[in-house]
Amino acid sequence: MWSCIFALLIAVFTVPSFCICHAETTVIPGGFAVAMILDIDGAIIDDVGIVKTSVGNASLCNKLKRGDMIVGIDGNKVSGCDEILDKINGGDGTEMILTLMRDDRELQISVTPYIEDGSGLYKLGVELRDTVAGVGTVTFVKENGMFVALGHGITDPIASSELPIRGGRVYECELMGVTKSKRNDPGEIRATLKGEPIGEIFLGSDHGIFGKLYKRIEGERIPLGTRDEVMPGKAYIITDIGAGVSTYEVEIIKAIKQDRPNQKSMLIRITDKRLLETAGGIVQGMSGSPLMQNGKIVGAVTHVLVNDPTKGYAIYADWLRSA
Repeated sequence: MWSCIFALLIAVFTVPSFCICHAETTVIPGGFAVAMILDIDGAIIDDVGIVKTSVGNASLCNKLKRGDMIVGIDGNKVSGCDEILDKINGGDGTEMILTLMRDDRELQISVTPYIEDGSGLYKLGVELRDTVAGVGTVTFVKENGMFVALGHGITDPIASSELPIRGGRVYECELMGVTKSKRNDPGEIRATLKGEPIGEIFLGSDHGIFGKLYKRIEGERIPLGTRDEVMPGKAYIITDIGAGVSTYEVEIIKAIKQDRPNQKSMLIRITDKRLLETAGGIVQGMSGSPLMQNGKIVGAVTHVLVNDPTKGYAIYADWLRSA
């Protein structure tokens, strides 16, 4: 069993081109943690409750479930709570077809809103949310501030499907410490969001978060390696678990042959005693930490193996070159 390692926080965009052509092979390594507030393309149902009508309480709990994600109404895509509520509350009460994501499957569910006693508005009796907040690690930054982070898609403790991300904001975060990983109990970086946004997110995909930082990031420019250059053996990750950005030794156990993007490109093992003693291996919040071999960034950490947190997966840098 493995787990994505985007740590949850305790507390319509114009999308620019992000293609990193093979001719442009140098970037500034990341390894620093950031907080993110991400906008969902749709809305998560946090709870299915009741609607008080003139004839008693009514509920759609036989059709809708906590964790469902509404992504469309009557065949039209919807992009957040306000749009969904406007369509429901301002409708004429006739049957509508909700497009839901449930357990990574798309479903078409017919529902008929109830008239709420007192307000006279049409309601489904659900609580909705269209944002998620968390901590992850920046993999690399281009000269112009464009960055890549996480290396995997976004999940949520309530939603049953990976979240489609349409944008968001990036913030500095204050690291409060690390909960050490144990067998069958992955640890996490504890952090809180601070200050005003330091960047924006243009796109989320199943292989990372892509955006732009407002402030210039200084650092040595490092070549991006290709998947064909990756070999089993010694490598390094750059990450911050509360004591500043540091480099730690790891082993690439296996480099998997791939011809299309996949979050699990390499199987790695943490070998650095400092990281093992402090964090127990890989912890949530480290996703996106750049993986280096032979002086090149060859990928980013993405998952931890729950039954052995000294091991995890990384994605090839090839799959992070473009959104």
